[in-house]
Amino acid sequence: MNLKTHKHTATVIIGLIFIGGCNHGGNISEKTTSQGIPANVSSVRFGPMSTYSEFSATSVFLFKASIKSSVTGYVDNIHINPGDAVEKKQLLFELRTKEATALMNDSLNNLKFNGIVDVRAATAGLILSIEHPKGDYVGEGDQLCQIAIPGSFAFILDVPYEQSGLIKLNTKCEIILSDSKVIEGVIRSHLPFLTSSSQTERFIVRPVKPENLPENLFGKIRIVKESVIDALSLPKSCILTDETMQSYWVMKLINDTTAVKVIVTTGISEKGFVRIVRPVFKNTDLFLSSGNYGLGDTAYVKILKTPGHEQ
Repeated sequence: MNLKTHKHTATVIIGLIFIGGCNHGGNISEKTTSQGIPANVSSVRFGPMSTYSEFSATSVFLFKASIKSSVTGYVDNIHINPGDAVEKKQLLFELRTKEATALMNDSLNNLKFNGIVDVRAATAGLILSIEHPKGDYVGEGDQLCQIAIPGSFAFILDVPYEQSGLIKLNTKCEIILSDSKVIEGVIRSHLPFLTSSSQTERFIVRPVKPENLPENLFGKIRIVKESVIDALSLPKSCILTDETMQSYWVMKLINDTTAVKVIVTTGISEKGFVRIVRPVFKNTDLFLSSGNYGLGDTAYVKILKTPGHEQ
């Protein structure tokens, strides 16, 4: 009888210990939950948003003047250097005719005929190249130099044929140079042929303001692909998605400590922000921007930082 009583007493004690342990664990869990998940929040932003397409481009002078020799003879003097800016009718070369050179070497010649012919610029511009050095023999019609017409400076834009529908004539664009400088440009015209190797169409882009830039400079042309005047957007960190990236949602605060899952339809993105097409939120709404990953449809949170205020 005593043995049975001892066994019964031991069972009761073990049961009480087990129940006490369960109650203690439940208190810890409840305490942890009551603290909330640490999270930061962000508000919506209203304003213009755009997405862009970028294509390669190369600078050129569309018009160049070719200065040619009017006589057969020798280059007696050169008054220019490559890169010089010249004015119309400025003296470029002095040529000595072949006959005058022959007479100069004749000791019996008493004539004072020097046979010097001046070659002047037909137009103002920049000297691109000089084809003959001093003393060189040139024939009539040989090219002496090339003058680039500054007003004809442009970029040749190469666009894959399947994307040429994005290009609209007389629209503005941005020209991004290799040093990251950005200048404003306008798409002026379309060249009516394809490059056979790359199957690209070519367009002429003119800088809005005159630029002192060299030929054969590589750059990129940035063109607006889509634009929204007054878009409602959220930081990318607020947007959550599934593995297939077919469904998107945000965790929206409904009070100081509770966030709920809201399915959203997204649009274009720009500079770390994503447009929210649907639903329409108010500018006072707040959304979790951190601590929002892996939460259920409803979550108890503790806000660490609100927009414009840091702890």
